[in-house]
Amino acid sequence: MDFKSIENKIKMFKKAQPTFWGCALCGEAGEAANVLKKIERQYFSRDKSILVLESKLSEELADVFIYATLTARHFSIDFEAAILKKIDKVNNRQIINGHKNK
Repeated sequence: MDFKSIENKIKMFKKAQPTFWGCALCGEAGEAANVLKKIERQYFSRDKSILVLESKLSEELADVFIYATLTARHFSIDFEAAILKKIDKVNNRQIINGHKNK
C-alpha cells in the first residue's frame, strides 16, 4: 500500500481540532516509549513475552503515524513530501558531518 492510499483510508476518521490530534499524537508517542522501555527490560531478562511487546509497539507506532497524518491533513501539509524532504535533510547533514549512510 502506498502513502496516498493510507492517507485516503485515514480520511474516514472524524474531523477534530488540531489540538485534539496533537494531544493524541503525544499520548500515543508516550505509549510507544513506554512499550520500548518494557522491551528493553525484557531483552535483559530474556523473557519470551518480547513478541507480545513488539506487537504492541507496532500498534502504538501505527497510532503515532495516524495522528501525525491527521494533524498534517488539518493544516494541508503534504505529509509524504514533508517526510521525504526531512529524510533528505538528515541524510545530507550526515554526509556533511562525515558519517556514511547505511
